Amino acid sequence: IAGLAHAAGALMLVDACQSVPHMKVDVSDLDCDFLVASGHKMCAPTGIGFLYGKRELLEAMPPYMGGGEMIDEVFLDHSTWAMLPHKFEAGTPAIAEAVGLGAAVDYLQDLGMHRVHDFETSLAAYLYEKLSAFKEVTIYGPAPRADR
Repeated sequence: IAGLAHAAGALMLVDACQSVPHMKVDVSDLDCDFLVASGHKMCAPTGIGFLYGKRELLEAMPPYMGGGEMIDEVFLDHSTWAMLPHKFEAGTPAIAEAVGLGAAVDYLQDLGMHRVHDFETSLAAYLYEKLSAFKEVTIYGPAPRADR
């Protein structure tokens, strides 16, 4: 998909909120320009997430808000922006939430994303098998597969 988007001159943003907590996601393999995920789906506090962006795109973008540590120098007629990532961090950061997000990422990495994915796959197969035994239950959607 990235190749088609880039060939057409478009940028590609991946909404990885559903995948990042469940499997390894590699922005290099996806060749996405941006990727976003929410923290609460990764065992982090609510109200925090993250944005990945290719450095050259982030450097070319102006900040959308002002204030805080995102300004490098202030002159009478203009300001210069701080280096990434501070350029986009206007105001007081969500410090407690950021610490919680870091702990959640560490937790998932320590578990191993392949183990998380394998466990969820086996759990889905087990659930599908047990629910299929009930004639009163209709299962919508395909049977679970290991390659999902």
